[in-house]
Order: sequence, then structure tokens, then C-alpha cells
Amino acid sequence: MSKSVIRVSPFGGFDIPGLESWLESMAAKGLRFSMTTGPLCCFEKTDPETVRIHLEPIQGAANDNPELNELYENAGWHYWGIFRGSFYVFASSNPEAESHTDAETLSYALSKFFKGKLISGVLLVLANILLLGLYHNGAPWEISMTRLQYYPVETLSNGSTIPFMLSLLGLLLIDISYLIGLFHLLQYRKAIKSGSKVRGHKGTGWLLIVGLLILLPVFINSVQLFMGRDYSPYDLKDSGFVTLTDIEGEDFRLTGDRMFNMDYISHGGTLLDPEYWYFQQYGTVRHDQSINDVPHLEISITRYPLEILAELRTEEWSRQKFNGSGDYEQFDVLDECLYAKREGRTHVSEITGETRVFLPGGILVLRRGNTVLFADYYGEQDLSTYFEQFAKMMIGL
Repeated sequence: MSKSVIRVSPFGGFDIPGLESWLESMAAKGLRFSMTTGPLCCFEKTDPETVRIHLEPIQGAANDNPELNELYENAGWHYWGIFRGSFYVFASSNPEAESHTDAETLSYALSKFFKGKLISGVLLVLANILLLGLYHNGAPWEISMTRLQYYPVETLSNGSTIPFMLSLLGLLLIDISYLIGLFHLLQYRKAIKSGSKVRGHKGTGWLLIVGLLILLPVFINSVQLFMGRDYSPYDLKDSGFVTLTDIEGEDFRLTGDRMFNMDYISHGGTLLDPEYWYFQQYGTVRHDQSINDVPHLEISITRYPLEILAELRTEEWSRQKFNGSGDYEQFDVLDECLYAKREGRTHVSEITGETRVFLPGGILVLRRGNTVLFADYYGEQDLSTYFEQFAKMMIGL
């Protein structure tokens, strides 16, 4: 049976009287302070004991201080460890024991400690700027409220909106925890100078841990971005993807522009950006044609963390691409299959009199579990004859 237990401090990291009273109460329950791991506190199971705890602010590097330990030992105190790199923890079996430092010396130590924490606040401000700046495209003022209203799954799956909102909330809690901690530390400094007592402020310790937990997925997502794990394309050959050549025939000539004739599958995703696949191909373009005047195929696939999101995204696709009219057919292919045939049309410009022919084609939305495919085809062939190939492609992902 493990002799160690982990607890979250209910007091803020700068709340000295609160932390001292809490560590005393834990010792009375048979849990002796051992060390800290980030925002968590580790305790060793021992016999319950009544002790007096004193937290000595660390000035400089957070290393053991043999000289200071000896001073306290001579005064009847025992060194227990370091609390979050901020305090040395000393304990005495005498409930009335006083630390070796007088009020003036302690006031000086607290003053230096307070200034050090102000400097660390500058680092916190920089962390705010860097993290929020990394995902600034997901800020509310960068988002179209109309798109968010009608296409929330697409908008929130852009790889930046959710990370930005999580960063904003997590950093807000951490910032509040830091500011409250400074305020409590300032109160304690004033109390030491005046010789009065100040009580701890229970409950503020959870702000830091909750803020860090909210930021954890953002941190993992950011590491994936910086390590280049967000993009991992692979060759079209043997990918199983339906190509424009499959639809138009082997003799169909594709454009030589690699941007419009992908010989690879664009693929990526991170923890907070759903896994995706993208592929497009266009036919050869004459000098008197637009790139959109030749047969082409575009395939976009997204795998969501939850099936309900995929279902909602399928419904969004139907409103986006079928104009919300329901002018499409449903087929019994995989979990959902929506298809609309596109009729060709001719448009004559009222200004220039120029005639432009728009190709026919088809739009396919296919869902399998939590994965949604959107295929947009322009050409003379019937896309519905390739449903089985698209389904086989999705199963192979």
C-alpha cells in the first residue's frame, strides 16, 4: 500500500498563513508534507501529530540551504522540504514555537519575495501574449457571427477557435490566481509590520489547478504544432482515393499544375484540430479557358472526436451545398449519404454579352460514424455510380 498521497492545496501559493494552517491540519490527520509537483502537494502517511509550521520565503535559487536549516534545527525546528520553489517548510512539535527570524528580518525577506513575484508576473504577461497570439485567428472578433450561427461545427473546428477560447479561460483563471496571491501577500506583509494577525483565504488554490487543467490540451496542441505534427501528407498512389481519372477515364488529360493536380493527399490534424484529408484534381486548361471551365473533383474529409459532431456537420453540409432546399436524394450507403445532381447551365453577361458555360456534375455528402466526406464534382459523368468506391475509400481511412 502506498505511503504517499497527493492533495490540491485549497489556499493560493502566496497565502502564507493559509498554507501554514493547512499543512498543520494535514499533519494532524497523519499526512506529513513531503514535496510539491507543480500545483499538487505530496504527503507521506505518518502518525497524526500536532505541529507548528513555518514557511520561510526563498531568496534566490530554490535549493536546500544547509546554513538556514542548521539555524532552525538549533531552535527546535525540522526541515520538511520546499513548497513550489517559493518557501522552505519547517515544522516544530511545539505549538507555540516562533521562527528564528524577527519581525524586521521577516518583513525584509517578504519584501524581496514580493518583488520577485512581481517580476514573475512579467513572465506571466508574456505567456498570455504568446499563447493568445498563437491562436489569435480564433478570437471572437475574428469570427463571423453569421457563420457561427449557421455553421457552428465548421467554425469551431478551424483549429484556432477552441484553442483560443481555452487559452483565454485558462489564462484568466491563472492570472486571477496570481493577482489574488499578490494581494494576500501584500496583506501579510502589512500584518507583519503592524504585529497583527491575518487569516488565510481558503478556496483560491483551486483557481490555479483548474486553469492549468484547461490549458493542458492547449499545451499539447501547441507542442504538436511546433513539432510539425499538424501536417502529414502522403502519396496519392495506393491511397485508395477516388480520382478524376477514375471518373473521366484513363485517357483524360490532367493539368500539369501540381496545385490543381495533386499527386498527394493533404492530411493533418492535432488534438484540438480534427483530423482531415483533402484532395483535388483538374483537367487540362486551354489558354482561352478558366480553371473552373474544365472537369474537376474536390474531396474534403474530416474526422470529428464525437459522432454527434459528424452528424451535425453532415446537416451543415446539406444547408451549405444544397442551399437548404432539401433538393437532394438520400441513399442507403454507410450511415448517411446525400447526393444532388448538378445541371449544366449557360450564362450570358448583361454587360459584356460574353457567354459562359457552367459544367454539370454532382455533390456528395457521405458519413461513416464520426467521419464526414464532401465530394464536389464538375463534369459530364454521373458521380452516383461511384458511391461504392467512395464508401470503400472512407472505410480504408
